[in-house]
Amino acid sequence: MDQFRTSWGLVGPGGPWPRLSDFVEDTAKEGYAGVEFPLAALTFEEGAADQVINTLRQRAAQKGLQVIVQVATRPAEYGSARDHLAEFRKQAAVAAALGASKLVVHAGSDGFDEGTAVSYLRDCMAAAADHGLAALMETHRGRLLNDPWRCARLMEALPEMRLTLDLSHWHVIVDREPLDLMDLFDEAARRSGHVHARVGHEKGAQVPHPGDPHWARHLALYRRWWSIARDAVQSRGGVFTVTPEYGPPPYMNTRPFSHERDADLLDLNRWMRDRLTEWFG
Repeated sequence: MDQFRTSWGLVGPGGPWPRLSDFVEDTAKEGYAGVEFPLAALTFEEGAADQVINTLRQRAAQKGLQVIVQVATRPAEYGSARDHLAEFRKQAAVAAALGASKLVVHAGSDGFDEGTAVSYLRDCMAAAADHGLAALMETHRGRLLNDPWRCARLMEALPEMRLTLDLSHWHVIVDREPLDLMDLFDEAARRSGHVHARVGHEKGAQVPHPGDPHWARHLALYRRWWSIARDAVQSRGGVFTVTPEYGPPPYMNTRPFSHERDADLLDLNRWMRDRLTEWFG
């Protein structure tokens, strides 16, 4: 298993690291195999774009860290597959220049019809392959893999498609403990090429703290799905990659008026990292 450290809520104004380069330096001391960050985080670096990209790539390589890049397209016309694809191609080229090993993709819009969705996903995978990259489509709200039923149809239409597994989003969408949907959740786990390790619940994509015994039943469900994902990746001869991915507010609960956080983001992700190590080695 290779664990990656997310920059979400940790890099930029208000975070413990103002720049990605500082985040990379600290991550190397923490024992992670790599870093995961969205391309939007590049805006926190100083200098010309090409210089920033080259510096980050070299720094990560010097520290022995792999890089996973999040590609999230948000064109002005959100329902336009053409505009999403144009943005995707640009972002895939930047990810390749950064030396990314994988792309985590927030793919298209949940408003695409079925034919458009299939064509768009196929085009994205081909564009990523042109750079020698695997595009792993995330099970994310507001995107093409928004829910388990649609994802199942798209997986059937595209047997070559691999996922970034984040079932916390589906947990919110189905709005129940998904015991009647285990076959769909299990199949998504088998089709994953990367995992975002965050425990969700029926009313939100993030429990306040996965170590709280109140959420033990939910934690057990997610451990099951992550185990299936691990076994499937290894059966294909790959390395199981996972990013503990708890996020800042509004994912994290805060107190009314004071907006004081109910947990420490670094501690949450470290707790999840340690459990993954305990379970999967």
